Parts: sequence; structure tokens; C-alpha cells
Amino acid sequence: MKTSYIWNLSHGRPFPVELWKHSKIKIQVNQMDLNELDRIAITPNDIHILFVQVTLAEWKQIQQTITSFEGSPFVSLILVSSPDGAEQIQELVQSHSKYLVLENPLHVRELRMILDRTIQSESYKAAALDIGNSCLENVGFFEGVFSLAHQEYEESKKENEALRSILQYEELVKRSQAGISTALEKVNDMKNQELIELHERVKASQQLDELREKELKQALELQKATEEVLNYSRIEEMNLDKILRAQDRLFEYTEQEIKELVEENRSLKKKLGLI
Repeated sequence: MKTSYIWNLSHGRPFPVELWKHSKIKIQVNQMDLNELDRIAITPNDIHILFVQVTLAEWKQIQQTITSFEGSPFVSLILVSSPDGAEQIQELVQSHSKYLVLENPLHVRELRMILDRTIQSESYKAAALDIGNSCLENVGFFEGVFSLAHQEYEESKKENEALRSILQYEELVKRSQAGISTALEKVNDMKNQELIELHERVKASQQLDELREKELKQALELQKATEEVLNYSRIEEMNLDKILRAQDRLFEYTEQEIKELVEENRSLKKKLGLI
């Protein structure tokens, strides 16, 4: 069974994807420190994927060593994840087709899809090469097959179409990888837009609460003022009632009583020697 080696190259950073089983290929992750890159063994006829987790400063230190793997036919893909230098590294490697610089922060689900598609692509490529080699080794046999009846010829034709489809699959996978990167950018843009809209809704809600609090405060002040006016009105009403009762008592005296009171007052003054 062919083996797919994923080399996790970093200073102690774990491989972020959980291993999965493949029906035809064994998948194995090898942890390797950045100081031990010379120990990487690229075995022929196997699939090798380099997953580099580095800062920008670390990348500058190992860039020359990583470049040495570009020409190996058994290194299928070089993935780079950097928390602070993704854009700068992308500018440095964008002319090399084997590199794929991942976005920061790293999205584990998308990384798993990229690895899976790459392994699938290499699996079909290996199958196509095996079929091609088998055909070359059995030229005489296929010459006999092509001389058979029309039905057998049609079946062989279908086999050739299937082989051509397998060879085209690799190109489709590469395009799909570019499509995944574009889709991820769109998803991130949508997430950022949703965050902006959520922030605006929260801000509007806060402003509405402040307005409601202001209206409530004004309503309480108006209620207090109204109560004070009503209290003042009641006091005025009580004073007016006292005046009216005093007037009523005054009017109750008759003219004769008033004269008697005047006379009594004069008599009192004489006794006191005031007149």
C-alpha cells in the first residue's frame, strides 16, 4: 500500500488535523523540528506533503532548505501557515506551483479538505502511471485485444476514456484548490460583514435604551412637577375656603348687633378714660 507522509515542520507546534483513514493509501504524520530539516527522508513512489508552521523570522531562516524540496517529484505540496507573515511569504513563493500559503487564522476544516484532495489526486495519478506502465509491458497483448470484434473494441475505447479522465483529474484538483482559496476569502468577507452588521444592531439597541431612559426620566420629572402644582392648588383652595368662611361669619352679624358692639366699645373707652 502506498504511504502519504505529512511532515509537520515547526518548533513544537502540533499538527492541527486529526488523522483519517483512506481506503487505498496509508496516511502518516511525521513531527520534525525546524532545526532537523536535513533529516527529512523523501522516499520514492510515496506521497510527501510538507506542512510548515513558522513565524516570518523562522521562515527566513529555513527558506533556503525548504526551496530544496521544490524539485522533488515525490513532494506533492508545500503548505505554509504563519501567524504574522502570510502575505510576505505568499509574495516570495507565488511563482512556485507547489506552494500554498494558508490564511491566518488557520481554518482546520479547510486544511483537512486541501490535504484530502491532494492525497486523492496523487492516488489517481499513481493509478494512471501504473496503468500506463502495464500497457507498455504488454504491447503484444493489447495489439491482440485491438484486433478483436467491434464490441471488444468499444470496451477498450471506454477504458481509454477512463484513463484520460484520470489524467485530467489532477488538473481539476489544482483548479479546485484555487477555488477553495477564493471561496474561503468570500466566506471571511461574509463573516466580517455579519460582525459589522451585528455591531451596528447592538449600537442601535444601546441608543434606543438611552432614549427610553431619557424619556422615562423626563416623565418622572413631569409627574413630580404636576404633583407640586396640584399640592399648591390644594393649599390655595384651603386658604380661599378660610376667607369665605370668615366672610360668612361677618355677614351673619345683623345691623343692630353691629350698633351694639360699637356702643359697647364706646362705653368701654369711657370707663378707661380714653374719651
